[in-house]
Amino acid sequence: MNKKNLTIKETFALAYQNHQKNNLRVAENLYNEILKINPNHFESIFLLGSLSLQTKKFDAAIQLFYKAIEIRPEHADTHYNLGILHQKLGQYQNAVSSYKEAIRIKPNFADAHYNLGATYYKLGQYKEVIASSKEAIRIKPNFGNAYLNLGLAFRKSGSYDEAIASYKKAILV
Repeated sequence: MNKKNLTIKETFALAYQNHQKNNLRVAENLYNEILKINPNHFESIFLLGSLSLQTKKFDAAIQLFYKAIEIRPEHADTHYNLGILHQKLGQYQNAVSSYKEAIRIKPNFADAHYNLGATYYKLGQYKEVIASSKEAIRIKPNFGNAYLNLGLAFRKSGSYDEAIASYKKAILV
């Protein structure tokens, strides 16, 4: 079938397949083709934003994520990815806000709790790291990196026995 005869749904499926297979340039071109026809196609905007984050095109990613939020403000993964982007850019307060919004929308979002804790660590807010890491572990009990963050925060707080126990858990899970 000729590419020009594909529907948006078919083009999106092809874009997504290429994205999954790490054929990022092909996926990017297909997402952009969809957006020429339907500039508010949420899935293409969100995934093109994710692809832009993945390929370190941070300016494009931030614009795409904010556009996705305009279309679907209650999409937790968009806020989460925006948090990752802000974190990569060293914009820690913005990252905290994005992760908190993702958690507000989806309270049991373990990765958002974990990344919120990691961001608090960058800010030197160790009590918040401990709370966020414990919440990530409550949701996902074998979350090794959350135990590691917990151990780091306990160490920075001077709670060495708890730090050691957390490090041991991180190794065992």
